[in-house]
Amino acid sequence: MRNKFIDIIKRNSLAMANKWAKLVAESQYTKTYQELSEQERTRLAKNVYDNLGLWLDPKTTSAEIGRIYADIGAARYKQGYPLCELLYAFHYTKKVLLNHISSEGLLPDTLRLYQTYNFIREIYDFFDLAAFYETRGFQEALYKKVLAQKGIDKKNIEAIFPKGSFYYEQAPDFRSFEKALEGFNLFKVK
Repeated sequence: MRNKFIDIIKRNSLAMANKWAKLVAESQYTKTYQELSEQERTRLAKNVYDNLGLWLDPKTTSAEIGRIYADIGAARYKQGYPLCELLYAFHYTKKVLLNHISSEGLLPDTLRLYQTYNFIREIYDFFDLAAFYETRGFQEALYKKVLAQKGIDKKNIEAIFPKGSFYYEQAPDFRSFEKALEGFNLFKVK
């Protein structure tokens, strides 16, 4: 059963990446990804599915996946992605994968339920671990940028937090950026 799932992921990584690229292009929560070409979005998603295949290899360690996604997180921060977009993009990646597996008709009969459960758990472990390390790399890049600032004022805060980082920027009550920052005790908005 496990090998069938792995084979499906390998065989269909491009098709799944194309579906992911379309979802990201249409979502109100992934605006920064929409600035990329469809080809670049597809490439990013295919890399995730390829990394999932690597993760499912018993020889791959958490540290190897950690290094990949910490680097990705730092790069995305430097490219101006809000952290919430990265996590939402992972949500779509997992959703597309699980929908694809279920559409292949490989969901379990009662005899294979345990094997399938373990495989799905490994998939969730991969995405959770990748999100953890990507967040860690992102936060490290953010920390370095904060340390480099000479003084924290509104302009500097806006330079540190990419547009789209805060819920209230898009919330129905249209709270301002200043209102969104009021909760940050470390920063005094001037």
